[in-house]
Amino acid sequence: MSDELVFAAEANVTEQPTSPRKPWKVLIVDDDEEVHSITKLALRNFTFDDRPLQFIHAYTGVEGIEQLREHKDVAVCLLDVVMETEHAGLDTASRIRTELKNSFVRIVLRTGQPGQAPEETIIAEYDINDYKEKTELTRGKLHTLMYSCLRSYRDILSLERSRKGLERILECSTQLQQKTYLKDFARGILEQISAVIAQDEDAFYAKNDGVAAFDNTGELKVIAGTGEFTECENRNAAEIIPKEFTDIINGKEIGFRSQMTQSGFVCVNRTNERHMGLLFLRDLKTRNELESSLLHMFCRNALTAFENISLRTLLEESQREIVYMLGDAVEHRSKETGLHLKRVAEIAYLLAQKLNLPKDEADAIREAAPLHDVGKISIPDEILNKPAKLNPQEWEIMKTHSQVGFDMLKTSDKPLLKMGAEIARDHHERWDGTGYPAGLAGKDISISGRIAAIADVFDALCSRRIYKAAWDMKSVEEYFQLQRGLHFDPSLVDILFENLDEFIDIQSRYKDPIA
Repeated sequence: MSDELVFAAEANVTEQPTSPRKPWKVLIVDDDEEVHSITKLALRNFTFDDRPLQFIHAYTGVEGIEQLREHKDVAVCLLDVVMETEHAGLDTASRIRTELKNSFVRIVLRTGQPGQAPEETIIAEYDINDYKEKTELTRGKLHTLMYSCLRSYRDILSLERSRKGLERILECSTQLQQKTYLKDFARGILEQISAVIAQDEDAFYAKNDGVAAFDNTGELKVIAGTGEFTECENRNAAEIIPKEFTDIINGKEIGFRSQMTQSGFVCVNRTNERHMGLLFLRDLKTRNELESSLLHMFCRNALTAFENISLRTLLEESQREIVYMLGDAVEHRSKETGLHLKRVAEIAYLLAQKLNLPKDEADAIREAAPLHDVGKISIPDEILNKPAKLNPQEWEIMKTHSQVGFDMLKTSDKPLLKMGAEIARDHHERWDGTGYPAGLAGKDISISGRIAAIADVFDALCSRRIYKAAWDMKSVEEYFQLQRGLHFDPSLVDILFENLDEFIDIQSRYKDPIA
């Protein structure tokens, strides 16, 4: 090629030490080795945002495409028009945008034959960012060009990072919403924070050591921890978090607040005097304003959702407590111990687990099982507590408790009480269809009713009652084998005795007090 680059006179500049910061990548695509050398010479000490340049070289349009495939973070491409073909540069520019789908790199076409590729036509028809004749690219103009291109590239990346950051917040928020248990949700927040912030390996410097805590009783308790704080559940968060965060933790201001120091990052969200959520991540650092903004946006939303789930968990715990209190009241009327309810609930839960029921369904069965005999509240004391065998008329009255229990609970739209209604109704049905109240048979009986039937009878036989002594385990097993396929679901009987040690352990853990 006969094209030459002409540079204005300049004073000697002493070369500075290479900056440790990540350089801007500049791709030179030109078939003239001299153009590569002169461009490097003119820009040898150039820096932008305290970052130097790194030059990548290609001598054909095809080589340029390959370099861009390998280096997806090229900021500027200085692209010759005429190389292996008269329009190789134009073809390459088109492929960069369409084939590589790279809309970030700033493309500057350089030509020594401007008449062959008129500027107005090229700018209009190709997605390029500048068009220069090689003869006009002096050192000063090259520097001006670099400032313009790199500033544009930096701002475009900033917008893209913002877009991706918001996408990650939405994605992480969606993933968090799928976690229905408080501990899982709290741990999920801590794990997702780094995913929200981190753009690349040098954008986020932090170990994932953190805690999520909630205060609704006057004590800020750790709900979940990650990293070195994994074993800190239920501890007072104030004992774990560095003292420099004491003021923000003890502050009474309503709303979201945060603080970042060399020790890490803390944010709190207080909605009233009694409720406050907190996140602490040790050693967390953000690099720029965008990362700080994404961090605050995610944490604010996460803590709001965290509080909602915390309050919902408290409500569910209150429901469970009321269920036990209601069942316990019935048991005390019949002079049974409240531990019978606990044992039935745990036996039913273990049966559901061994049957591989979904976790939510197994949990619901455990929580609702204490309501199995709630209908006994309608049974007169003289029948309920009669030590002798009931006569036929008394037995008919006793059998009504299943339907009464169902009728008491059936109108509720709460999952816990709906499950309780089902168990109350079905736990006296028999596999052979001779049970009550509806005479259902086999799998027409709800699985919760079949499970509760075994749990109730197993515990009743293993425990002392006012009308009998506790049976030995051999007699219990003989009875269940006799009733397998008659009273009880055969598969559940098999599960019970294949895992008998685990069920006996429940009996041992929740023993009745000695009278």
